[in-house]
Amino acid sequence: MLHLDTPSDDLLKDVRALLVKRGTSLAAFCKVHGFTRQAVTLTVTGRRTGPKSTALMAQFLAKVREAA
Repeated sequence: MLHLDTPSDDLLKDVRALLVKRGTSLAAFCKVHGFTRQAVTLTVTGRRTGPKSTALMAQFLAKVREAA
């Protein structure tokens, strides 16, 4: 994953690729770990940048790293 700290479309692509390598999808990962896929997508791409979104992105990326 190249763009871990910068919300962007590239970060979303990297996360999706990593999850596919692990044999799951973004939607399935979100469902299992209690995230809303739409909120994660908006946050990771940088379309939402408020404090709650920033916290959501940090939690989501930590969970992705943890599940490695």
